Amino acid sequence: MRFKKSLNNNIALAEDAEGCEVIVIGTGVGFKKVKGQPIEQSQIQKTFRIGSNDKYQRVEQFLSDIPLQVIDITDQIIEEGREMIGKKLNDSILLTLADHIHFALDRFKKGVDMQNPLHWDIRHLYPAEYRAGELAVRKINEAFLVALPAGEASSIALHFVNSQFDSGTMNQTIKITQMINDILGIMTDHFGRALNQESADFSRFITHLRYFIVRQMNREVLSFKDQQFLYDVLSERYPGSFQCALKIKETMEQQRGFVITPDEMVYLMIHIERVTSRTDTG
Repeated sequence: MRFKKSLNNNIALAEDAEGCEVIVIGTGVGFKKVKGQPIEQSQIQKTFRIGSNDKYQRVEQFLSDIPLQVIDITDQIIEEGREMIGKKLNDSILLTLADHIHFALDRFKKGVDMQNPLHWDIRHLYPAEYRAGELAVRKINEAFLVALPAGEASSIALHFVNSQFDSGTMNQTIKITQMINDILGIMTDHFGRALNQESADFSRFITHLRYFIVRQMNREVLSFKDQQFLYDVLSERYPGSFQCALKIKETMEQQRGFVITPDEMVYLMIHIERVTSRTDTG
């Protein structure tokens, strides 16, 4: 590993043995070094590869002023969160979550309390990610002797949600969450009862909706052969779920500009039927 540029005393831009640019993090790793100088492996605590979506300027902006202690606690939170959620996370979460925690601590010191309007929705739509967010708040409070508000857990949870996609921004994740909430509202109104948010089927449905909305936002059309036959069968067998899916289709096409094909309707009907007809909580 060879030194290229210091971002601060503890963070540097380096070049690995394959000639790729990486961010290296460790005590004194960026202090008084010259370009091309080897970096001792013992100094490196964390290595972050700069992918195509993480240009150097963006990395520098995020990390240049962030204390090493914040980087360390962020890394711990991500590792523990990854185990709790059980899903692959994009490496860029180290940058975005460290930046978020840094400013959350700054807001606390200034006495600024920012409420997350999606707090309740995030807590119920993404329970595993929310639990990881709660753990994160506890770790931050203990490490920095602060008392971040409980609502901070939902903001951190969104970082875990966002990092499960190969691409996308936090704004996109917020929009997706709002649209999922809109769809669930249509379902609740249609069936006249609350959905069982503790069931495994509900969790699977939320995952389906996330990818369904991403496809719509990216203008990707889901299309399979002979799906019309299944569409006809399901719409006749599950009339309640079919009518609910139609309401979702009409609302999202009118308000969001979606183009929902019969193929997408098939999956919507299947998930709606499962969520509304089963009573298990597993």
